[in-house]
Amino acid sequence: MSLDIRALKRYNTVTLAGNRQVSWYNYGTNDTAAEVVAAGYFNNARDTVKVGDCVDAIIDVDGTIDRIAFRFTAVPSSGNVTVAYDGDAAGS
Repeated sequence: MSLDIRALKRYNTVTLAGNRQVSWYNYGTNDTAAEVVAAGYFNNARDTVKVGDCVDAIIDVDGTIDRIAFRFTAVPSSGNVTVAYDGDAAGS
């Protein structure tokens, strides 16, 4: 499957020291955890997200619904956007 950019919704942004901003997003999808955290899944969001932004996702909504949390670890201008699980989330 692939990212549904309309289902990625920013709900909070904070400004840290040095004016660095970090944002939090919600995301819902029929895709599995393995698909969502695969390198490149969020390539179409590269103009929206940045390294350090966090996502709280509801996944596999048409199957065995689960919740995962992850953050963006690389958002290059070309190549694959990558994420990593946060905390004690599934798959960590």
